[in-house]
Amino acid sequence: MRREPIIKSRELIARPLLKALLPIAERRGVSPHQLLKGTHVFDAELKPSAGRCSEQDLAYIITAAEQLIGDAQLWPLVVQSLHQQRLCPAFDCIRYANTFSAALLYSLRYQTLLHPFILVRPKRLQQRLHIDWLPVSGLSGKHNKTFRDACDKLMLALVIHIARNCQVNLSDWRIGVHNPDSLPVSWQTWIGTIDSRPIPCLSLPMHHLPTNNPTASANNFQQARSFAELQHETLNTQAPLTEALSWMLKRAKQGDESSLEELSSALNMSASTCKRLLASQGMNFKRLADYARLKYFLYHSEAKPHTQAELAAKLGYSHANNLRRARRRWLASF
Repeated sequence: MRREPIIKSRELIARPLLKALLPIAERRGVSPHQLLKGTHVFDAELKPSAGRCSEQDLAYIITAAEQLIGDAQLWPLVVQSLHQQRLCPAFDCIRYANTFSAALLYSLRYQTLLHPFILVRPKRLQQRLHIDWLPVSGLSGKHNKTFRDACDKLMLALVIHIARNCQVNLSDWRIGVHNPDSLPVSWQTWIGTIDSRPIPCLSLPMHHLPTNNPTASANNFQQARSFAELQHETLNTQAPLTEALSWMLKRAKQGDESSLEELSSALNMSASTCKRLLASQGMNFKRLADYARLKYFLYHSEAKPHTQAELAAKLGYSHANNLRRARRRWLASF
């Protein structure tokens, strides 16, 4: 499986993101040189290059913006700029969708054009819709944590903007992120519950989904969708990491153990290529497997009360003590 589609997807994300981000950064005293230093996006004279943008370049730019600007409102302002300046066809497609549900659906369909993280397919749980996401980057240590916090805010800024555009009441929403204190103060006012969670999650009532979008436009929607589809067709329907995640979640749900060789076979690539794919985005096989198991642990523990023995049985562990040890390892990974 070729790596080219992933690189293209990062370029398609980076171009509109930089057009929105750079002017906001300059107004806050942060120059393009400071944000783009060490990447291939600009050359030594700060003139646009041929559009190259690797996984790591995009992660470094987002991390630098989060560190240097230090404004909780940064990513909501970036999303607002994407909206006002119509910089991204996929975003316009979401903007002009006729309902909030349709907007969320297209944000899932075009996620490889919108943001540097993976939206896990939403789940319905007790009349609520739950959406998890997984930041991916080639960074490590403190930089990876900063990138992860920025992704949390970027993801939520996108969905909150869509919801407010559709005039959805956010007071019944629940958010779980790595660092709740870093979120904008206004979100603390609008959103009912904001907690800490090892896997970021957004939960909202199902009855919000049919809410009509007052700014919907059939003509603008069709035009935006045509452009978004042209970009989407240049990529795989699912990036390889998304396919890997889907496969791992399926195995975790079944309580099955898996190996790197089995995963690489499912992705139709060699084990060494699979390892490089995961490493390029700050992942490895063990961490991806831990993510899948932790996700299902959280899902079952949050769905309804279970004893430790019941949870252990659902997740394929023979004894509750084995689950407790595994849970400590998963939480350490995230």
